[in-house]
Amino acid sequence: MSAPDTLMPLVSAPWLDDGHPLSVRSLSGLRPEVIQNLECSYPGILKPAMKTLLGTCCGLAGTELGSIDFTGCWFLEEPWAVFRPALTLAIDAERRWIAEVGDRDLPGPVWCVFSHPEVTIYVSDDLADFMATLRERTCRGEMGAWLQNLTAQARAVWSQRHALAMRPHEAAQSDRSIRGWLLALPSDAYVYDLRRRSDARGWPYGVMGPSGRLYRCGRLPVFAVAGLPAEGWRAPHPRARIAPSLRAQVSAEVAFAIETPLSRRKPRAKPEHPVRGSSSSRRASSRLHGRESAAVEVRPCA
Repeated sequence: MSAPDTLMPLVSAPWLDDGHPLSVRSLSGLRPEVIQNLECSYPGILKPAMKTLLGTCCGLAGTELGSIDFTGCWFLEEPWAVFRPALTLAIDAERRWIAEVGDRDLPGPVWCVFSHPEVTIYVSDDLADFMATLRERTCRGEMGAWLQNLTAQARAVWSQRHALAMRPHEAAQSDRSIRGWLLALPSDAYVYDLRRRSDARGWPYGVMGPSGRLYRCGRLPVFAVAGLPAEGWRAPHPRARIAPSLRAQVSAEVAFAIETPLSRRKPRAKPEHPVRGSSSSRRASSRLHGRESAAVEVRPCA
């Protein structure tokens, strides 16, 4: 079966642990006219497979990650341009869960962006794979161990941030396919190539200082960081982050997503701009997202 076909049972069937129902529940689907209006604010192109999913289920409630959003309306736009367009699936006290929106039927790959340590971990190839993992771990009572493993991977990436980095000229000698992109990077850049699967598949965006810059080779999982400050590169531990404020109740989120009278939402005329919230929401979001003002650049591969 295709990825969209495998996803539908994962979100619609009851979540059971040894025959006992769990707190996870699917949220109702959206009406066709609402899905059509959603195309104005959805990050990227809303593919037919996602339209089918949204007609059946607009998200999940009660997971150990909090509420899972498929609409792109519940959270602010992903701050790092190297991942956009991206669907923010969930946000908890320590992590953002995002899925890139591209030319695939379903969003993917899925990344876990940690606020402490400041590391991004590759989680799944697409949304169907992510939901299969989330359902399996939840129904087996293994979510705690799974999250601890991801945290261990993030710490390993941070502790090995020196060894994992390559200079552009070093990477160009070993990889001719992206040589043009590598040689166009600043001389002080460090490259992190995540194309090969490994036990700790991630990159430490936290080594970038306030004036640093991020780069990506097209849509490949190949990233570069330039303008590394001495304190960010040598710090034994990343700076602590302030936990975000509590999110609104699930009922309010659903009302926001489906345009009920409780929260009338107008489609954005320019979907490339992020949703503007209240000043308090922006302050809470800025604490979670970190250094949104840092310069980011995405360059196509040669």
